Amino acid sequence: MKRRTYLSAAFATALAGCSSSEESDGEGPDAEQRSNENGTAVAFDDFENLDAWDAPLGTLSADESRTYTGSQSAKLESGSDNQFRIVRELSEPADLSGMRPCLAVSTEHEADMVVQLLDEDENRMVFRQQVHRGTPLVQTNFGVDTVDGEPDMSAISEVQLLRWTGDDDKGAVWVDDLRFVSTPDVGKVMLQFDGGYETDYTHALPVLQEYDYPAVSFITPGRVREDERATGDHLLREQLDELADAGWTIASHSMHGLDLTSLSDRDPESEIRDATEWLEDEGFEDGAQYFAYPQGMYNGDTLEFVAEHHDLAFAGLYPSQGFATNPHLCSRVDGPDAGTAQSMLDLTAEVGGITSLAFGQLDDGSRSALAETIGHLNELESAGDLEVIGPSEMAESFVR
Repeated sequence: MKRRTYLSAAFATALAGCSSSEESDGEGPDAEQRSNENGTAVAFDDFENLDAWDAPLGTLSADESRTYTGSQSAKLESGSDNQFRIVRELSEPADLSGMRPCLAVSTEHEADMVVQLLDEDENRMVFRQQVHRGTPLVQTNFGVDTVDGEPDMSAISEVQLLRWTGDDDKGAVWVDDLRFVSTPDVGKVMLQFDGGYETDYTHALPVLQEYDYPAVSFITPGRVREDERATGDHLLREQLDELADAGWTIASHSMHGLDLTSLSDRDPESEIRDATEWLEDEGFEDGAQYFAYPQGMYNGDTLEFVAEHHDLAFAGLYPSQGFATNPHLCSRVDGPDAGTAQSMLDLTAEVGGITSLAFGQLDDGSRSALAETIGHLNELESAGDLEVIGPSEMAESFVR
C-alpha cells in the first residue's frame, strides 16, 4: 500500500506566504520545503504574524516572552465555554497527502492538543497528542486520532488548532513552528514492552518468535534479578541475553521505572544516567540509546536529561505519526487491548505512518490478546500493508 510522501505543486502554491512572518506579509516566497532521505518537511506557519488566523472560540494573542523560533509564539486561552479553536482558511487547496503535523507546544496544565485538516466538504482528518505541563516550547509529533468522512487529503482547505478543556479551564497553551512531515511509503509498526517484566520472556517472546518479529524491552536495571533466588517478577539477567539473541533490543525505562517528574528520594538525572551506564556495561550498548518515559510522564528537566543520554525516546498516546521532528517525543499507543491494537494496525495500514504499540506485564489473558494482535499484524504484513521495525531503524531512517 504505497503512500504519497511528496508535496504537490498545488501545495507549494497554496502555501505561498504561509510562513506568516512579517517580512512575507502574506505575499512572500513559497513555504520552506526540505527533502532528504529521511522524508519531506514543510514549515507551514511560524506565528510571527497572526492575521491569517481567526479565533471563533477563546482568544489568540502574540507572546514575545515564550518562543521556539522567531520573535514570538501564539498564546491560546479558552473562553467562557472552556474551549479554544483557531482557524486558518487556505487561499488554494493544499495537497497534504501522506503528511502529519508537528507543532511546538507548551501548556500550563496537561492537555490533549488537536490539529484538524478539513477539505472543502468539511470531511476531516483529526490529529492529536498529549502534552504535559512544565516544559518549554518543544516540537511534538502528532498521531492520528480519527478520520471523519472521506477527507480528500490532496485538497485541504482549512487548518484548525483546538483544545477542549472540559468543565474547568486548564490554562493557556502556547504554540509555534507548525510543520508538516511525510510518512513512510508503507506503514511501520514497532512492538514495545515496558518495565522489564519476566513475562517479556515467558509470554511475549514465544508469540513473537512464531513470526520472527523483533521487539523492544524497556527494562529497569535496578530491578533485574541476578538469578532465581532473587524474588520478584522482573527479568533474570540471563533472560536479557536470550531476548537479545532472539533479536530484541534491550533499552531503558530508567533505573527503577518511577515517574521521573515526582520523585521524592531519587534524582531523575541519576535514574536516567545510571540505567544507560548499566546497559552499556552489560553489553547492551545499542539498546542504551533508546528510552521510554515511565508512565509516559516528562517535564522540561527530564526531556533535557533524556536528550543528553539517548537518541530516541517514547511517550504520548496516538498512532500513525510521521517522520519524527523531535526524536525524544516519539508517539506510541500505551497498553492497548486486542481490539484497540488491531484498530490501530488497520488505521496504520490504511493511512500509513509509524505506530508503536507498548505493552506492560502480561498475564494469560493479555498473552492471548497479544497473540491475537500479532496474528493480525502478520496478516497485514503478509499483504504488504505494514512492516515491523525496531528502534534502530526508526532512529536511522525516520527522524528528521
